[in-house]
Amino acid sequence: MSYDLTKLAKLKAIQSLAQEVHTNYAKKSELPTKVSDLTNDSNFQTQTQVESAISAAVAGSLIPGGSVTFANLPELSATVKNHIYNVSDSFTTTSDFIEGAGHDYPAGTNVAIIDVGTESTPAYKYDTYTGTFDFSGFATKVSGATSGNFPALDSEGNLTDSGYSAQDFAGDISGKADKVSNATNGNFAGLDANGNLTDSGKSASDFNKVLVPTEGDGTVTVDGTSKAIVYIATDAEVTEMLNDIFNPSSGS
Repeated sequence: MSYDLTKLAKLKAIQSLAQEVHTNYAKKSELPTKVSDLTNDSNFQTQTQVESAISAAVAGSLIPGGSVTFANLPELSATVKNHIYNVSDSFTTTSDFIEGAGHDYPAGTNVAIIDVGTESTPAYKYDTYTGTFDFSGFATKVSGATSGNFPALDSEGNLTDSGYSAQDFAGDISGKADKVSNATNGNFAGLDANGNLTDSGKSASDFNKVLVPTEGDGTVTVDGTSKAIVYIATDAEVTEMLNDIFNPSSGS
């Protein structure tokens, strides 16, 4: 703490603090003490609203109606709204179903009666509840397909056997060179009369090594033996030559 608490404060500073408290802070008596005093900006539900929602959900639950034949399904009306029946025989839907006419279902399908209209104008339809699905939009499997062949599609979008496998699309490799069998690691590759790879029998160690220096006398080293190829003048020799040309009188 870098300030001294024993020092007095200026009246102006106390006034500023009091103004800050008065402007930005509420009195205890001004604080809300009930939820109803707050603004419900998050739309929290009241007990009455929650109870009403539960009652509506329960009212919309399906009511078991027992097992009947398709011909004995009750007529569409408000008295059997949300009732569900197990149909004991197979059937084909009519226009009274939500999905429309012409859909086949097996025995054991459950059919409910629901309201698809509005509160002022109700309209009732049959609705199917079943674990059996309509697979008419799925492609059929191929009967008698050859293992390894690629699949194809017929004009109806169903799978067929194309009659071709990966081997039918293999490229012509007659122009490719054969690899070398039992090659010696590090040897150079060669070619035979047919253009195939062979082992040359030679590696880098079978050839003379030549080392070329980057500075100094113009010599090269061949298999450890130094051989001169050019003689390079020293700096002193070059300087002496230039002095003889440009300053002949200074010579000895």
